[in-house]
Amino acid sequence: MKNSSIKYVELTVHSLCWIGATFLFIHFNALTFHYLNGNLMDVPIILGTVINMVLFYLNLLYLFPKFKSGKLSLIGYVSLISVSLIILSVLENAFDFLFAKQILPDIRVVPQTGEIIVTSLINLSFMVLSILYAIIKDWINNEIVKRKLAEENLKLELNYLKSQISPHFLFNSLNNLFSVALKNNDSETASGLAKLSTLMRFMLDKSDKSIVKLTEEIEYLKSYIELQKLRFMEDDNIEVSFKIKGDTQRFNIPPFLLINFVENAFKHGIDYKKSSKINILISIVNDVLNFTVENTNHTSKKGEAKKKIGLINVKKRLDLIYRDNYDLIIEFDKQTYSVKLKIKSL
Repeated sequence: MKNSSIKYVELTVHSLCWIGATFLFIHFNALTFHYLNGNLMDVPIILGTVINMVLFYLNLLYLFPKFKSGKLSLIGYVSLISVSLIILSVLENAFDFLFAKQILPDIRVVPQTGEIIVTSLINLSFMVLSILYAIIKDWINNEIVKRKLAEENLKLELNYLKSQISPHFLFNSLNNLFSVALKNNDSETASGLAKLSTLMRFMLDKSDKSIVKLTEEIEYLKSYIELQKLRFMEDDNIEVSFKIKGDTQRFNIPPFLLINFVENAFKHGIDYKKSSKINILISIVNDVLNFTVENTNHTSKKGEAKKKIGLINVKKRLDLIYRDNYDLIIEFDKQTYSVKLKIKSL
């Protein structure tokens, strides 16, 4: 609702500015044509305003976002701006010339160098204004995102601290229990305690980080999955697969970004009385992280509501951090629930 209000205000301000600019051009004859004056200038000036709008929004909505996202190089960006300016300036001056010939058939009309220069300079000024506006708007948006991320990180840290009862004490206690289990030759308990200790160590070390290596996140997920698998009996009809493909060494992500999807798969995809499967795949292709979780769907309506709350929170975090640089697709039917997440490298 708040974003919609901001966009509505921005749209209103833009509309008023363009209407005001057109009125001033017409009223004060800002473009002084050699042959045209008075009301005869209305049509060329209105066309000029339309062309200025095209230049302004072509850069603001298309060229600058392409340049900002890295899809356009600086040379490509400047080249496209220059080509756009030349083409539209030529079209505007050609229209002015033909319009003057049509309106004044008894006068010998020839192109005026001064008019061409003035028109081109005005078009250039609006393109420069668009670039400055785009830069300032992008800076403001980045500052807003930074502030929101800081607030979200603070909330996460507070929630994390509230949920802990002396975490260092618990971590040390787990290590002591692990030693006791080894002494008693209880390998299964020792394995479980080791995995839980790994989870807690990651949570303690990375809770205040804004970014971690993907390999570290993967180790965290592996420990969680192995800990969950300890609950299963050998004769349970449950299959869990976790595969890694591609070079994950150079990819970074925010901590605890993927765990919610894996938790949901175990919470709502496992039924000890039925056949259950969980397939998790992490792959890196062309600096893009592809994360897929597929599981059998044993979810009740009540469980579905709880699951949606967690996914909504994850999506908010993705929006804040990655904005347009990610895709999240969630599909489900009576048998299967799947999550497909694609993230471009930051």
